[in-house]
This record gives sequence, structure tokens and C-alpha cells, in this order.
Amino acid sequence: MQIMKKKQSPPWEDLDPCILSKIFSCLSPQDQLFGPPYVCRSWLSATLDTLYHNSELDLRIIDSLEDKIQRSRFAHLLRIAINSCDRNWVSIHLPNKHTFGYFATVYIAEKTPTISSVFWPTDVSASHVPVYMSMFYWRKIKVFHARLNPNQWFNVLTQLADLCNNLVEIGVHGTITEKEALCIIQGFPRLKVLDLSESNLPSEVLGMLLDGRLENLREVNILHCLVLDDEGKNMLESDYSNYCYFKAWRRELLERASNLKSLKKFMHCLDKCSQQCC
Repeated sequence: MQIMKKKQSPPWEDLDPCILSKIFSCLSPQDQLFGPPYVCRSWLSATLDTLYHNSELDLRIIDSLEDKIQRSRFAHLLRIAINSCDRNWVSIHLPNKHTFGYFATVYIAEKTPTISSVFWPTDVSASHVPVYMSMFYWRKIKVFHARLNPNQWFNVLTQLADLCNNLVEIGVHGTITEKEALCIIQGFPRLKVLDLSESNLPSEVLGMLLDGRLENLREVNILHCLVLDDEGKNMLESDYSNYCYFKAWRRELLERASNLKSLKKFMHCLDKCSQQCC
């Protein structure tokens, strides 16, 4: 009598890593941190693939972690991920709320020289977040978006102009003055996309940026901005007193935009009051 041998199941570590990653993606970030990475090496690798995608390094996950232990586990796994030689990230999203320390941020930048897109979403000061030092390692970036302290924007733009010669897209979110506008015009002649959405913009600044000196400019975004006149009043307010001045300024600005041969998209809400669009 022939005895049927029971077919053995494959060991846990031999499970398909792509399937593991899809399963782990259904877990909450907290569960991913405290379970799968400590089973075996293959599960650790699958967890890293889930938390830190192959092309996008999204560090905003840390904002959803509630306590210090969870953030410490996240940082520990991040250190393992950035030391892996088989990961070539092309974009990085910094957290909205949590701020990495100086040495941690510089270490991340040093270990990710292939980054070409940087998104720095929070109001931060260069004295707390080492924007300057990071740029020494991210010289290949083509896209840079940030919402920085108003007192630091000129220094950051100058640093970008000196170190990052491949920049074609800039997102400047905050208070922009003529000094920053002139730095953009002179420092980034190859600029194609300029995102100024949700910023405070003096009316003359917009005129400068659309005067034709940025010859390669293809897209401009000024959605949800506060446009200020010479007295610092928001011209998009529904009760703005000098409506005739605003109407003439708007017509001139739109004419400038339409005369730019390279410009393909101009996103604005100049026909709406600030209560509707901001």
C-alpha cells in the first residue's frame, strides 16, 4: 500500500515578496511597524517596500504616528531602507508636522543623491531644518516645492540657483517679494513650471514674473493667492474699494500672460473674490 506523502507548505520566508507587500499595504502604518518586519528578512524587505516605495520616499507617514515609540520604529526602519543599495528614490516628501533633527535630515539627503523632486510642505525655518546642507547632496533635483519661513526664502532660492542647475519646476508658497521674484528670474532661466499657489503676492511681483524674461515658462499657478496692492490691501476681496484699478491691473496681467509664446497654462482665480477661492 502506497503511503501518500503530505505536501509541505513553502516556508514563510519563501512567499512572493510582491504579494507580501500588497498584503502589508492593507495594514495600518502602526501595524506595519510592530509586526511583519520582525518575522524574517524577506518580510522585513517586503515591509520596507510597502513603507518606502521604490521611487517615492514619502516621510509624511510619520505624521500619523501617535507616540514617540512608533516614530522611533519608523526612523529605525527608514535607516535600514536608505542604507539598502537597491533603492533609487526619485522623489521625497518631507513630513507636514514632524520635523527631523539636523543630523537625521542631512543623513537622509546624503544617502539619497538620486532624488530629483523635493517637496517640503511645512512652514519651517532654516535654523531648524537644514535646507542648505541638504541641497549639497540633492544637486540633481529638477523639482522643488516648499513652504518656508518668509525670512528664509531669498537665501533658499539663492542656494538652489547656485547648486541645482537642472531645476525646471519651482513651487514657492508663502510671502513673495520683489527680491525673491528677481532671484527666480535671474537664477532659473530654464524654468518651465512656477507654482505660487496659496501665497501672498504684491501685484508688481506678478507683472515681473510674466514680463517675458522667463523664456521657457510653460505653466504658472497663482490659485488661491492674496494679491496685494501698494498699500498691502488684498485686491481680491469682494469689498475692495478701488475696483477700477484692480480691473485694469487684471486686464494688463492677462494680456502679458497671453503674449508669452511659451506659456501653455495659466491657473488663476482672479475673477473670484477671496472668500470663494481661498
